[in-house]
Amino acid sequence: MHPNLNPRSESVLKTLIEAYLVEGEPVGSRLLSRRYPEAVSPATLRNVMADLEEEHLLAQPHTSAGRIPTELAYRWYVNRWVRPEPPHPELGAKLEEALEGAEQDPDLWLRHASRVLSEVMGGICVALPVRLVGSRLVRLEFVPLGTDRLVALWVGSGGDVEHQVMSNPWGFDAATLTELGNFATAHFVGLTFESMRRTLLQTLRSQEGEARNLRQRLSEITKTMREPHPATEPPLIVSGLRELARMPEFEDAQRFKDLVAAFEEHGRLAQLLNAFAEAAAREVTLLLGSENPFLAGMPLATAMRTVPLGGPEGATFAFVGPLRLDYVRVVGALTWWSQALDRRKPGSV
Repeated sequence: MHPNLNPRSESVLKTLIEAYLVEGEPVGSRLLSRRYPEAVSPATLRNVMADLEEEHLLAQPHTSAGRIPTELAYRWYVNRWVRPEPPHPELGAKLEEALEGAEQDPDLWLRHASRVLSEVMGGICVALPVRLVGSRLVRLEFVPLGTDRLVALWVGSGGDVEHQVMSNPWGFDAATLTELGNFATAHFVGLTFESMRRTLLQTLRSQEGEARNLRQRLSEITKTMREPHPATEPPLIVSGLRELARMPEFEDAQRFKDLVAAFEEHGRLAQLLNAFAEAAAREVTLLLGSENPFLAGMPLATAMRTVPLGGPEGATFAFVGPLRLDYVRVVGALTWWSQALDRRKPGSV
């Protein structure tokens, strides 16, 4: 519960959000009173709505208009009320189409699945192949470049080798850098880069003496390193831009032009999907409005789910729609679809 909301305020806010999701227009007290489950006068509802506006949960776009939910209200609604539910049979049958071909050519299937999900759920769908298991450390070396730079050499479990030229503000000499590389290889072999960095931070407090000094120095270096990635980025697939063009939120030509420009920046979109791939492998991950650092300023909701494709390979799908999204339907559909895909894998029961 929001710290300043009593049960009636919560109920009014939930009813108003659900009315706005259906109507797409600011909700006034008369419409709200017809939808509200109890017999409450419009005057009482107006007072509650005014209180919710003071809590920054509602906004009034025009003086004479009703209220609309804010981004904060949507986040409250999602956390409080949205739970994945199985799709109704008609939607389930359409989602089944996005499963076809998953066992065959992955690239063709990603395009097919992205297009079907976009059409079925009425928004943009972005798909990106990902490695569900990142590169694991085999060897890490640090080599000085003069007095103020160094080269970090990461050798990964997939045969990947990556060089990163970095600054050396600590002034670590060749002997220290060699010692740090040997220490990392001895203690963190088999870990992904993120796991190594996380383990370093977790163990710092429990160490003393030279072991602590080595961990502290290694932690400083890895803070400035970027996570190793394959030399070539996999292709990003974007489907359904025209779906958002039909929505009132993007009737303004300039706003839609900005939207198209944002989705043409494939590098930034790939960063988004890579950044949340691990979290989306556990459950549908939702980013609302400004929570999405790669689509800042856009009134959009992004629902992401990572699915396995066999072995270490997978794909992250991001469904993007307006903040006025049917969250129960979208979260339920993506959850059900990913589980259905998982059941089709060889060896699944």
